[in-house]
Amino acid sequence: MVTSPEFIGPLREKYLSHLTYLIMVDSRTLIPERLGGADFDGDMIRTIADPLLNSCVLRNHDSREFDPFGFGSGIPLLKIPAAEPQIRDADDWQARFEVINGTFSSRIGQICNAAFDRSVIAYDENANGTFGERCRQETETLAILTGLEIDSAKSGIKPDLTEYIGQGFSRSSFLKYKNIVDDNERPKWYEETKREKLKRYFEGIDWDKVTSNVERLPYLALMLKENTPRIKPTPAQDSELFAFAQKDGWKGRLDPRVMEVVKNLIADYEQAKHRIRSSRVQRPKMTRKNDVERILFSRGQEKTYSADELYALYSTKSPEEISDMCTALREHKWHLMPPDKRHDFLLEHFYSFSTGEYFDFFSDFRHGGYRILWDIVCDYDDMYRSQTEKKNHFSRKGDSPELKKLLQLYGTRHMPDYKEDLAIIVRNILREKGIGADDALKCAIALGERSFAYEVLLVEVERL
Repeated sequence: MVTSPEFIGPLREKYLSHLTYLIMVDSRTLIPERLGGADFDGDMIRTIADPLLNSCVLRNHDSREFDPFGFGSGIPLLKIPAAEPQIRDADDWQARFEVINGTFSSRIGQICNAAFDRSVIAYDENANGTFGERCRQETETLAILTGLEIDSAKSGIKPDLTEYIGQGFSRSSFLKYKNIVDDNERPKWYEETKREKLKRYFEGIDWDKVTSNVERLPYLALMLKENTPRIKPTPAQDSELFAFAQKDGWKGRLDPRVMEVVKNLIADYEQAKHRIRSSRVQRPKMTRKNDVERILFSRGQEKTYSADELYALYSTKSPEEISDMCTALREHKWHLMPPDKRHDFLLEHFYSFSTGEYFDFFSDFRHGGYRILWDIVCDYDDMYRSQTEKKNHFSRKGDSPELKKLLQLYGTRHMPDYKEDLAIIVRNILREKGIGADDALKCAIALGERSFAYEVLLVEVERL
């Protein structure tokens, strides 16, 4: 039975009208097979319409491949062989475990990395030879093995990848670079930093012998960064921006009293911005934690104890108790205390039900072990001191009345745009002192404080 287009139209409108980026192909063509093994049941694919990329793919394959419908000429078909599924007993718990284990132990990432290693050589624009042809064949074979690995979750049969994912094939330098860049974990104190790893990576490769453009991308990016000069800003002269600055001797005609007031007010304004910005910075709470991890590693106890576990022992102590502990460590000279007195000292000043079992550990001074207890307690003491200082951050002895007025509003509420509120307060102070905005603008420009002029006196700047 042949369905007429008039009948298909309403069905498509009913069931497919809500979909976007929908591609429908003729069932008689080989297009789905050419789209990475997609079929006709509504698979999601990603198409690339860039003519440059498509021409590059076509150039690397034989365009004489037979295609009866004229679709996808020049693109090879990768036929993934079907595997007979393994029949397992559903009542066998070990068989069920092996099926689940095989489902979640996919090696797709390893296959893709191996295929990329070979594709760099296979499609190198500047290299020829039989080795490149072999890499091209292995790249296409790995594409087939990718499908078999995916199907192994259903069939239970995994392909043999020892020939491709074993030793004997050099790893792509581009993938090495990508692994270094994508590693965002904070290194341990004894590990190389990301900067050091990148430096060793670039110095360990003879880039003159690298012919693949893909492999040379990191080096080209580095050379572009090093050989691109930084833009040096050239500020415009005052006479080019302001009409009053075009007259000779305009600075000498300014009122010295007004100049002094504006100068002090600018200093208070900058100080207020500095205090507000510093109060918003999240300071690290435990700065000595790396030192504790270093000592644990040196003593071979990094797997027995963790820094988080040790810090948690004193997390419930009050600021007063932490301060008393620091005083006790300092006055009794914990770092010089003989071994026979350490337990009694800990029992007197550091005893609790959660810490008693750690006394032997804290009393072990190997590799600077006395620092562990000192680092933990001092970190908590610094944290509590920082919280206290933050509360009193806006009230300092010797602050001018203008600075107190600038900080008063911020102390009462957390302003998202504090600069605009500070600018309003500065303009109010200028009005109270009988200084006009135009005179304040001239004084600010004469003092070289353009940022103050644009942030606080923007209306006058636009007028002049």
